[in-house]
Amino acid sequence: MDEASGEPVRDRGFKARKREDHALVLIESLKENLADLAEVRRILRELGRYYDPVLGGAIMEVGHQRAIVEALEAGRQAEALAVVEKRYELYLKDRAHLGHGGDRGGEA
Repeated sequence: MDEASGEPVRDRGFKARKREDHALVLIESLKENLADLAEVRRILRELGRYYDPVLGGAIMEVGHQRAIVEALEAGRQAEALAVVEKRYELYLKDRAHLGHGGDRGGEA
């Protein structure tokens, strides 16, 4: 309710609401959970379902998923993180018009 006029505040609609990019949330979660292989696999499966029309495929293709898991299984966490970061950067690259370009670590 608008206290000045006493009338209910109108919802500004869907466009006025800032939407969360679930893929970015998953990527951040992936980076935070690289020590937990079961969680990494779960997150990668979910990310594999997200299609990115800018990249023309899944955000995390099967080959990337395999590279991440193999690196983690071999104890090469830095290598796995590098693959995740590369995909993250590609995903963000052409999204400046959506308010996501270069917005690392902030709200999506």
